[in-house]
Amino acid sequence: MGHGVHANVQNHIQGLREHIIKEAKSRSREKIKQAESESKKISSDEIQQSEPKMQVKVKSKGNSSSGEIKQSTSKVLKIHSSTKTSLARGYSGLPMEKTPALVGAKRGSIQCDIDADISSLAYWNSPQGSRDEAFVSPFNVPSSIEGKRKYLTFEADTGGWNNIRMSFENIIVIAAATGRDLVLPPSQDMYLLQNKNSFDNFYPLFSDEFQKRMHVITMKTFLEDQFAKGGYFETEDSSDKQKLLNIVNACEAGKHCDSATLFRFIRSKSYVSKLKDMKNCLVFDEQAFINGPSAITSRSIKKGIERFCGDEREPIYYDSEMAAPGVFHFHSGSKASDDQDDYRLLNPFYSLLHFTNPVEDNYYKRFIRDFIHYKDEIFCAAGQVINLIQKEGKQLGFKVDEDGAGGFSALHVRRGDLQFKEVIISAEE
Repeated sequence: MGHGVHANVQNHIQGLREHIIKEAKSRSREKIKQAESESKKISSDEIQQSEPKMQVKVKSKGNSSSGEIKQSTSKVLKIHSSTKTSLARGYSGLPMEKTPALVGAKRGSIQCDIDADISSLAYWNSPQGSRDEAFVSPFNVPSSIEGKRKYLTFEADTGGWNNIRMSFENIIVIAAATGRDLVLPPSQDMYLLQNKNSFDNFYPLFSDEFQKRMHVITMKTFLEDQFAKGGYFETEDSSDKQKLLNIVNACEAGKHCDSATLFRFIRSKSYVSKLKDMKNCLVFDEQAFINGPSAITSRSIKKGIERFCGDEREPIYYDSEMAAPGVFHFHSGSKASDDQDDYRLLNPFYSLLHFTNPVEDNYYKRFIRDFIHYKDEIFCAAGQVINLIQKEGKQLGFKVDEDGAGGFSALHVRRGDLQFKEVIISAEE
């Protein structure tokens, strides 16, 4: 099997097959029950439904007319939100009374400067349900020094975008669960992408909503704060500070930059993760966090950890040793210099990170769904293409559903996005 595929994934696939059959029968019975009794519906004041599409123009002086605000750029921004009452949900599609995490949630929207309706592309909820809004991680332990924050630093994967994305999602969940400020690496060359890029080019990491839930800062801010009085690097030579800031500034300016020197310094001043995703799984359990793995006495929890990690991976438990350091670093972008073992995180977060409490596990799956989605301008560009395909599909007799989705089928054939030239073949071949 390829990198990142474990026996537990195969178990998940088999379980999903059985789940699909079971849920299909269940939904059939549920539809009959709902038709017989309307009284089971949740009232509108319990769950905020998605609102109709509205147009907003932004005015630089703050004066507004009916539903319009004008931006200084004079662009008209239209907020596309689904007119359907559907919310972003898991596959099972359980009735609302069985999904309390959705109470108070609202379907996400996309803000564009185009007329086309692309609301069906918003698969996330914004805001999240009230329970998720109030969630506090049990693994979030503040610094023992009052007012001193803790940080998670990392090195971006060196592979293609999908590997970069999967690795980043692991980092996001770990930072969110442990309550650490996430430090973004400086802009870098990303394989097969033009120019230097940073993660905030793709994701709305500095949006007000995301910053309320998880603090994200730039590498420049991190270095300036840590070399200052009271910072973790305050005793280091000031020349180191200037050298590292020069590297970061060069990276952000799109110039050649020695990021290897930057990360060598950070590794030397941090607790460096020992997690190897082909050899380990990272387990978050409240009892193990407080008293060590031996404190787990529940047989079902032990069995759950065994099933998740499988025979090939040894569990690593998030514990006080990992929680204590001020800076927690993931050497996730290349091979470690000591033994050349691979520290890249190429498994999806839901097959590498195991929360023994299903409430926490499901929360972080919703967290990634609702926050780690592309920025609006990316969806706006994609939406124009999709609308053109749907328009052509309608002419051929294919229907778009009531939520604005469907109308065509797509097949992803990987012919030209890899480094292997022999796979670049024509459609006829």
